[in-house]
Amino acid sequence: MGVWSEFLKVTIKLDDAVHQQVDERNRAAVVAEVEEHLATRESMLELLEQPNEREKAIVQEVHKRDLKINQKLEFLFDGLKRDMRNAKKQKSSKQRYVNPYQSVSGYDGMYLDHKK
Repeated sequence: MGVWSEFLKVTIKLDDAVHQQVDERNRAAVVAEVEEHLATRESMLELLEQPNEREKAIVQEVHKRDLKINQKLEFLFDGLKRDMRNAKKQKSSKQRYVNPYQSVSGYDGMYLDHKK
């Protein structure tokens, strides 16, 4: 079996991994699985050779799937970034609720008499 066909198998596994339904409970597992497949593909890139006539169809399939994978990865990581921003907002909102006068200056509205 050729290197390109093995590369296609890993690409298909990666495609399946990124097209899973992602929610807050399984996000870490999906990201770990995607990273594992990406690392495998990266290590295989060094072994790839110029495709011959039989392997050109495999290369076309890899390219087609790669475009879909990149698009889905963008959506996955945009959702992750959005959730991280929301968590940061919730943290600051909670701190403001617990201590609402934290950002108020100590001299605000105070009259100081400079005469002696």
